[in-house]
Amino acid sequence: MHNRTANGTSVGYDDEHSRIVIGRSDDESSMLDGSLEVRPLGPEPSDASATTLENDVSLETDVSLETTAGGVAVSVTITNTGERPRSLESLVFDLETSDDSSLFGPNSRIYRHGYQSWSPTATLPAGERFPEESSDNAPMMLDLEAPTNRRTSSYLTGFVDESGQAVTMGFLEHDRFCTRFDVRDDERGIHEVAAVCPFDGLTLQPGDSLESATLWIDTARSLEDGLVTIADLVADEMDARVPETVPTGWCSWYHYFTDVTEADVRENLDELQSWGIPVDIVQLDDGYMNAFGDWRTIDDDFDSMAGLAGAIENEGFTPGLWLAPFYVEAGSHLFQDHPEWFITDPETDEPVDGGFRAGDHLHGLDTTHPEVQSWLRETLETAVEEWGFQYLKLDFLFAAALPGSRYDDVTRIEAYRTGMEIIDETVGDDVTVLGCGAPLAPSVGLVDAMRIGPDTDPVWETVGESASQPALKNAVRNTLTRQFLHRRWWLNDPDCQLVRETSDLTTAEREAFAALVATTGGVNVFSDRIAEIDPTGRRLLERSLPPVETGVVEGVADREFPSRVTCERTGDGARTVALFNWSDEQTTVSFDPQRYLEGTAVTDEAPIVWDGFAGEPLESDGRIERALAPHGAAVFTIGDETILEESSPDSLTGGQ
Repeated sequence: MHNRTANGTSVGYDDEHSRIVIGRSDDESSMLDGSLEVRPLGPEPSDASATTLENDVSLETDVSLETTAGGVAVSVTITNTGERPRSLESLVFDLETSDDSSLFGPNSRIYRHGYQSWSPTATLPAGERFPEESSDNAPMMLDLEAPTNRRTSSYLTGFVDESGQAVTMGFLEHDRFCTRFDVRDDERGIHEVAAVCPFDGLTLQPGDSLESATLWIDTARSLEDGLVTIADLVADEMDARVPETVPTGWCSWYHYFTDVTEADVRENLDELQSWGIPVDIVQLDDGYMNAFGDWRTIDDDFDSMAGLAGAIENEGFTPGLWLAPFYVEAGSHLFQDHPEWFITDPETDEPVDGGFRAGDHLHGLDTTHPEVQSWLRETLETAVEEWGFQYLKLDFLFAAALPGSRYDDVTRIEAYRTGMEIIDETVGDDVTVLGCGAPLAPSVGLVDAMRIGPDTDPVWETVGESASQPALKNAVRNTLTRQFLHRRWWLNDPDCQLVRETSDLTTAEREAFAALVATTGGVNVFSDRIAEIDPTGRRLLERSLPPVETGVVEGVADREFPSRVTCERTGDGARTVALFNWSDEQTTVSFDPQRYLEGTAVTDEAPIVWDGFAGEPLESDGRIERALAPHGAAVFTIGDETILEESSPDSLTGGQ
């Protein structure tokens, strides 16, 4: 047994018995204890007997433990020492919790990270699940290779017991394998977790070796700190790119949807110019083309894509365009003309199911196919060079990572990243790329910004729908629980603000989302017809600008919907605190300014507090209580009186 310890975390591995033990260095009992297993696919070649293969094929593992960032990193190298090639299914760390331990019992909680942008993410009590996805949505929202009888957390996870003791784990490299954690839990607690590095049937030739993704483990930090550390480590491994400037602007989707016309965009362009709100981008969304896949076959309601992009640029804005480069409708010309371009089911040789949307089946392009690669380059060159769009929102990106057979024998994540790298090379460094509907960790280093939750939609929730479906409630959940990725993996995109009075959102809901966007510092785009935004709505949007650097969400380890966000005001040391009521009933919240004095510009015993919504100073010699409507918010800024008087009325965050 060889061991590594770091800042309280202890990991041991017994080579002889392939046994791994995880605990704390100051505690003799283990927290997780289990085995390491390499799972090959069936016997190969097909004309060989199983007996022959048992004699000829041998897979050896070399396990190393290293202290990294205050935790322990576990690396595994697999070597085929036999005489025949071997296809591999996965590497699995199968870990169990002790039945007689108080750790991870009935009151424990699990941080479950979703597979892609829209997949729900949150900390839930043991035994509690998100609603199941429908068969139409499953290919979009789920890692289809994960088991259906376990709770799956993609790329990273964490467990917290009732005392706050946590275990945080995550894989560090995501350029080849779609890693995950399969958890067995119920109302009695957490019983087992399998840390899985899938190999997608990758073939290991005799004498060749394969390195799995590195598993990082921490048992000493809080869950929140553990997640931050994993995000930093992944960012380093994957060469994350984080632009300094956060995109702000207007998008056509949530008012016009697929009925948008060129005249609609031009009308809102004129309104923006008259308004003078300080935003950068005007983005055309879905509706300009005839079908998914036929991106260069333009709808009759658009006269000239280049002309529209030029008009946007001439008014001082960056022209933006939405497209889904890997996702193709069965009814499109592309699908009918090139059936050989798609990811296929190895048993039927038919294109794999990519989900059902807007009355049609959709499928994923095989990005390893040379002709697909040429088509991708031509499509992106048209959008950027011929038409002139300099901001691209790339949607439904998961389609390139669907399981199935491809032209090249690569893993599905390698295929996905091949497609993204082609796009990146084609559009160049001057074009901002925002990913959406994407497998998250495998996208690090290939996008500037990323949607981290479901669509906002002009409703709070739709009863009976899953937690991945369009609804402001679902967007709020992921904005809170994935905030730690912002400015580590990319710029977070919480999706569009909607402030028009004609939507089904209440005033409190519109204000709360504005406060959330303002205090977390991500992409800030709104999507109403500007002529329908009343003065109150315009004021709300103006006050959520400019973006702050970042915000910190408190309580991620404790609940599904954390209720407090703090952010710093760049340059002057003031601090903004947003308190939220995500429940369906009115509630009273209490705010103690003294808790947030450290690091601010305030030196007096009684802090200066500004009410972010009322735009007025408050008596602040003690706690401040505020009654909040369902799904509402209160915003307070603490800082120097002169600074607050000059800037707080103009911003929910007090300016920068």
